[in-house]
Amino acid sequence: MSLLGLVLPAGAQEDEAEVRSVRLQTSKQDLKARVTSDSVTGSDFRLEREGNTVRGKVAGGSVYLSRKRGGLEGLLGGQSVRIVPKREGDGLVRLEGSFDGEPLEIDISPGELSGTVGSCTYDLEYQDEAYQGVRICEGDTREHVWLFVTPGVPEDVSPLLATTLVVLLGS
Repeated sequence: MSLLGLVLPAGAQEDEAEVRSVRLQTSKQDLKARVTSDSVTGSDFRLEREGNTVRGKVAGGSVYLSRKRGGLEGLLGGQSVRIVPKREGDGLVRLEGSFDGEPLEIDISPGELSGTVGSCTYDLEYQDEAYQGVRICEGDTREHVWLFVTPGVPEDVSPLLATTLVVLLGS
């Protein structure tokens, strides 16, 4: 499987190891998604992978992303987005690119998640089965967040998992 996971054969059986539950919890929101190799469903999510594209709806907005230059590019809820997942070694996954003209650079390792998605900066440590810590968004608004990724972040991040993480962390 490639880093973007876009080469699964048509009709491939869903492996239970490929199913992920992702949840972002703050004092103001609790967003959940179920991510498989071909779809994302959950609160405000309905995405499907069709060949080299990801299409659907997120929070009422349309999503159309296609594979380009080693990543995904397109529109996510009317905002331009570019997501390039990279495996950096020692369990580190980096998501780079842009989200609505703002930088996207998130590092995810077994012990921490840090970086920037749009106007939000994250500094989370993994403890008690979740990445938890502080995010700072527009106007220096600080809030405590919990990000659950069950059964964990895989070595190869699929386009749907990368999209789900960017959507949740950018919201």
